Amino acid sequence: MSNQEDTVKTAVNMCLKVIKMYEWLLNLYVLDFFVDNHWMKLPMSWQRCFGDMDPKDLGDIINGEKTKCILPLSFLALLKAITSLNIPRTGSYKYTILNQELERNIGHPKLKNLYLKHVKLKKRHEISLMSDFVYSMAIKSKCNTVLDFGSGLGHLVRILNYKYNLSAVGIEMQTQLTEEARKLDLEFEYTAKKHLTDECMTNLVRPTHCNVTLTSLDQLHQISLPKNAKRYGLIGLHPCGDLGPLLIKHFVKSNKVKFICVVGCCYMKLSCNNEPCGYPMSTYVRELDNSLTYVSREIACHAIETYCQKLCRGDYKDLKVHAYRAALEKILVEMDPEFKHMPIRNVKHTNDMSFESYCEAALRHSPLQSLQTKNLEEELKQWKRVVVLYTLRLMIAPLVETVILLDRLLYILEHGIPCAIYPVFDPKISPRNHIIVGIKS
Repeated sequence: MSNQEDTVKTAVNMCLKVIKMYEWLLNLYVLDFFVDNHWMKLPMSWQRCFGDMDPKDLGDIINGEKTKCILPLSFLALLKAITSLNIPRTGSYKYTILNQELERNIGHPKLKNLYLKHVKLKKRHEISLMSDFVYSMAIKSKCNTVLDFGSGLGHLVRILNYKYNLSAVGIEMQTQLTEEARKLDLEFEYTAKKHLTDECMTNLVRPTHCNVTLTSLDQLHQISLPKNAKRYGLIGLHPCGDLGPLLIKHFVKSNKVKFICVVGCCYMKLSCNNEPCGYPMSTYVRELDNSLTYVSREIACHAIETYCQKLCRGDYKDLKVHAYRAALEKILVEMDPEFKHMPIRNVKHTNDMSFESYCEAALRHSPLQSLQTKNLEEELKQWKRVVVLYTLRLMIAPLVETVILLDRLLYILEHGIPCAIYPVFDPKISPRNHIIVGIKS
């Protein structure tokens, strides 16, 4: 394990050094592109290279395609560092082969679709893979009970109970979601009864749903568990902010928790270098120059694969909306500095949308009336530069996520527990696709 720790420490150290070198770029809010003249903050060689570059070409370059462009050495070095250091975002996880008894219980073809009823496509992808992954970890750790934090409508616990025959407890802070989850359980059983024998229906384990708003480790120890839950696993599918680190701490400190499977999300909501300290968690990273700004953690939650895919297809005209928003910001700040970063309506771009119609839609419910929008022709001609700048920032974002995930991994390793990170979901469908797994012997 010491070799793994050394490798992780080296990787974190190098990632942080690269992030510190390019923190200025990560921190450039596209919203302020025209207000603060962001383009002039790029190195001169980058300005010359990317100034008139088609965003499609930049997307191809980031994806590793060959290019005829003469690229700045500093950019090439940065791209190579990112490619070498970030945690791989594509994997080859396959479904486990279920035992014959379990296959008999879930074998009716109509039940296979029933698990995914009322579930959106993205969530279907996630819970199908996550439930299978959790089941395999439960078998390895000899657990028959799992606690799912942030369970929402209970889609994941439902599939773990009814399909995999685990005793799953869904813990959710919103009472309305818990009530809806119980209704969906009953709906599932009503339909299943039409296809399963009475014996199979008797053997079904109904999920448990409860409402808890977690803010401390003490609350985790006080949660009422099923009587047979002598040893159990903790799971979290995109727990927000500090909830993920809280689950990891409970896993490390509780003798009853034998495994954890957690997928991170909402890094910008982490408490950093103050209690409850969602980042950094590990002793090693705490001793480094470890600061990650809110802006850098926020962009680390965005989808680089989907974004670059749009660029590479040349399907990026809808991204002109970023330039429209930046131009509107300039108008608002010039009207009154107090309007800086004021909330406005989100507006989706269409090919025939003018800047004027964008402003009208964005400010529809605002007290502001007429705006002077006719003196921004030069700014609006630079809309592709706005796209390029955002792409350059997004290119570095996986390094920020890598630091956060490796810090969590290192925290578990420092407590002598084997753990690993697996890219399980398709990043084009679910951008936060890494599962941190720890299993106690």
